Amino acid sequence: MKNASYTWITIKYQDKLFDVRLSNSKAIEEIRTVDSEINIAPILHEKTIHSLQSIAYKQKFKLEELAMQYKDLRQINVSQHIEKKNGLSYLSWSWALDQLLQLDDSATWEYLEPKRFGESMMVFCKVTAFGKSRTAQLPVMDFRNQAIPNPNAYQVNTAMQRCLAKAISLHGIGLYIYAGEDLPVTTEVVA
Repeated sequence: MKNASYTWITIKYQDKLFDVRLSNSKAIEEIRTVDSEINIAPILHEKTIHSLQSIAYKQKFKLEELAMQYKDLRQINVSQHIEKKNGLSYLSWSWALDQLLQLDDSATWEYLEPKRFGESMMVFCKVTAFGKSRTAQLPVMDFRNQAIPNPNAYQVNTAMQRCLAKAISLHGIGLYIYAGEDLPVTTEVVA
């Protein structure tokens, strides 16, 4: 059996966000609300599916024209925007978000429900940009990168903003920070 190629697109329709899986034959294979793994295409009216398909392909075409590739995004030098605390490097979430929105003004982000692990907590952030959704997770940590037992609202908010920067980095902007590097990897050959 030949492997089919698919593209996932997040679109807005009637003030709701949907993840739509498109095939190369321009057919909708699957439709989900962004917070669900359940395919709702079988229960939608044909006119609604046609509208979603039209929106998805217009957005896909726009993204293909304008979108930068991961290999391009990962080469953005963020060194001047790194904050150092206790020997650890952090990318300013506000700078990362500004860069993301300059490159894709239709980018969205969403904080998912935090999860408790005993007394500690893990936060999650989903960033949709360049036609792709990526989700990062981050424990609520102190200045030593240790999980904080029973974190307060300020500590959770701090972790959420750091998680936003991490989710943005999954698209390529500043990802090298999490590998402990100081400069982005380039593909240029030095003679």
